[in-house]
Amino acid sequence: MIITLLSIMAIILVIMGGMLCVKQTIFLSLITENAQNKAFLRSFGIVFIILGILCFFVGLLNQLEWAITFLCIMLIISGIFSFLLAKKMQ
Repeated sequence: MIITLLSIMAIILVIMGGMLCVKQTIFLSLITENAQNKAFLRSFGIVFIILGILCFFVGLLNQLEWAITFLCIMLIISGIFSFLLAKKMQ
């Protein structure tokens, strides 16, 4: 069960990271389009891709403690991204 859920999460994280890196126009419609915001989206896109790859490996370990630790780290990073994106939207 852990492997399945973490595999789905890994796919979602990699897709989200790819969208942040490649298809920035989706997010730039919410914030102003400048070099600083493009770099912000690209850096978090790379972080989400790395998290997706790590999620896949944590799923292969199939240990509850590692999965919960990874989920906490992922939620913190996602929260930071959401907070910073909301701050840029004002």
